[in-house]
Amino acid sequence: MAPPPSPDHPSPQLLGQRFLKAGCITQPQLDDALAAQSSPLSTGPDNLIGRILVRLGYLSPPQLRACLVELFTEECRYYRDHPPSSPPILAMRNVEKRLDGRMVLNGIDLEIPRHCITAIIGVSGGGKSVTLKHLIGLMRPDRGQISIDGENLQSLSAKKLQAVRRRFSLLFQGGALFDSLNVYDNVAFPLRETTPIPEHEIRPRVLQALSEVNLAGMDAKFPDELSGGMSKRVALARALVTQPEVILLDEPTAGLDPIIENSIHHLICDTFMRTKTTMVIISHAVPAIFHWCHHVIVLHQGKVRASGPALAVWESSDPVIRQFIHGELDGPIRVL
Repeated sequence: MAPPPSPDHPSPQLLGQRFLKAGCITQPQLDDALAAQSSPLSTGPDNLIGRILVRLGYLSPPQLRACLVELFTEECRYYRDHPPSSPPILAMRNVEKRLDGRMVLNGIDLEIPRHCITAIIGVSGGGKSVTLKHLIGLMRPDRGQISIDGENLQSLSAKKLQAVRRRFSLLFQGGALFDSLNVYDNVAFPLRETTPIPEHEIRPRVLQALSEVNLAGMDAKFPDELSGGMSKRVALARALVTQPEVILLDEPTAGLDPIIENSIHHLICDTFMRTKTTMVIISHAVPAIFHWCHHVIVLHQGKVRASGPALAVWESSDPVIRQFIHGELDGPIRVL
């Protein structure tokens, strides 16, 4: 089998062709799906090749998920052996930040590869969320430089910084839905507040975003009527609706049971495989997160302890990383 498309390239093979090469479907089945996809009656989320294959009965939903995960896993193996050569989309150089007199970031150096899923992990209080806020310009460093596409964020005017922020979407740890707004208005909020898109164009985009996170028909419900997993999916739909260049996810599975956590990881994987959007995930879901990202950055005591392909970091012999991955009580990280 030919190597999978590297995440370094934003225009990979069509997903249907990758299903075919992986043996998930046959050529006649792909031909049927592509013919259905070109139909004027097939629009929005229903036009996604995976959903068409399910609708035609060529794949069951579990088979589709399994195929997507296998293709993603293949990408991650390829990423380990062929790291991307393009410049990172985001970078931090010697970044320091003190909060309440405590050094939270102590000379952070890191790079976020484009068109990949990067996970930032580490013990609680290690600076993960603070790092995320620096990447999007919500916090300014005491020292050091943060750049996007090589441009120093600190040197930008307030107007230019605001324009840069529109390239991002942020999924907050608790979802941060507005209790007084229904699901539809929560998802529509960033389009109404940050874009000139007219209302008649907002509606189909909101309904499509909800359908993509499997919440079609839930637009009239309010946050207090939703489960924890549904709230996270609404928040993800809101992050997706602006079609951002980079999505930052702060603990997207926090507080969820293992089944819902797994469903959110599958949803993130599905979104990435369709869009190749750069994603940065702050996560405590260790070791599970190693199965759902290309690149891992480990923060420890305000510094980057390790950074590289997820499979390479997983195999690290560093005792701090080994202890953290396996959740062991005995080791260099003192917890008791």
